[in-house]
Amino acid sequence: MRKMLLTAVAAVSTMVASAQTGYVIKGQIGKLGKPAKAFLLINMEGKQVLDSAVLVNGAFTFRGSVPSPMEATLRLKHDATPEVPGKRIKVDGLAILLGNENITVTGKDSISKATIIGSTLTDESRKVDNFLRPIYAKYKVLEKEYSDAPEAKKQDNSFVQELEKRAKLVEKEIFDAKINYVKQNPDKYMAVMALNSTLAPGFDAIEMEKVFLSIKPDLRETYLGKLAAARIAAFKKTQEGVEAADFSQPDVEGKMVKLSDYRGKYVLIDFWASWCAPCRRENPNLVKAYEQYRAKGFEILGVSLDKAADKAKWIKAIADDKLTWKQAGDMKGWENEAAVKYDVTAIPMNYLIDPSGKIIAKYLRGAELDAKLKQLFEGK
Repeated sequence: MRKMLLTAVAAVSTMVASAQTGYVIKGQIGKLGKPAKAFLLINMEGKQVLDSAVLVNGAFTFRGSVPSPMEATLRLKHDATPEVPGKRIKVDGLAILLGNENITVTGKDSISKATIIGSTLTDESRKVDNFLRPIYAKYKVLEKEYSDAPEAKKQDNSFVQELEKRAKLVEKEIFDAKINYVKQNPDKYMAVMALNSTLAPGFDAIEMEKVFLSIKPDLRETYLGKLAAARIAAFKKTQEGVEAADFSQPDVEGKMVKLSDYRGKYVLIDFWASWCAPCRRENPNLVKAYEQYRAKGFEILGVSLDKAADKAKWIKAIADDKLTWKQAGDMKGWENEAAVKYDVTAIPMNYLIDPSGKIIAKYLRGAELDAKLKQLFEGK
């Protein structure tokens, strides 16, 4: 995950990338010849485009063009041994950010260890990686602390919750670093990539739209810019203050339940699944909150992202976790129609709806949920 996030924020100014109409990649890997073959795989606007070139005395060339900077991978296959589906092999490859530039790749015997000259996008990518790496390393510290803990301690909710709390601080540090870069470099393509990588579940769509609109217009019109704009627009539909979209789902007995049935009460829509460990760890907090505030007008509507094949596990989890509120789900997994409507891409995820049907908070867990309910029902 860390590697993906690091790659997601890497790029530079489009001024260099758009200075010519196409890219030329010239490689020289020792004196390798047939059957050695080079491959260029480009993630071209959501589709994978593959090109290949045979090495002649170590040399190969790729030519083409991209409408805006794209993530790509250079790979070298050293021999003609066929690849066996499902069998892991050692890949000699190198991830790059490809723009319309003249790029030179030089290596003694491999691409993974090669030197790249002329790819300003990749150069900047590595600078950003180096900048963020110490922050991401803090996650490794937390992972090691958990893995080194005795098994009994791993089952201790207070221990796990403390690690999650510290992980959230690291998450915020990463978020702040990326947003600060966007604000300081609105004329660089990297700003688009940095912002796009921060659009995680629970982001503030209204604030992020302001940040997005500060980026140069031509950069906002790139493929990744349009993706970011679409995600922000979709997320605004579930922003605090807007009316919650109604939906209906069958409960465990097949009877339909509608969100609008809860008008007049505060209701927490809780998206979860029996297989989701963080969801299961959060369930005791929900049980406590429900018992404390149900009589005052608080309800919970659980929406399962389990699949039909796991319905028995879902029902068992409800019983095991002592979830006494209404549970519903269309048994379509991540394609659950309510989850799609509410742009749920990770769980646990929840939305707190007021008696008039408006969203007033989301992604409330543990102490945050307790504080919000105390404010609503006790005025504290």
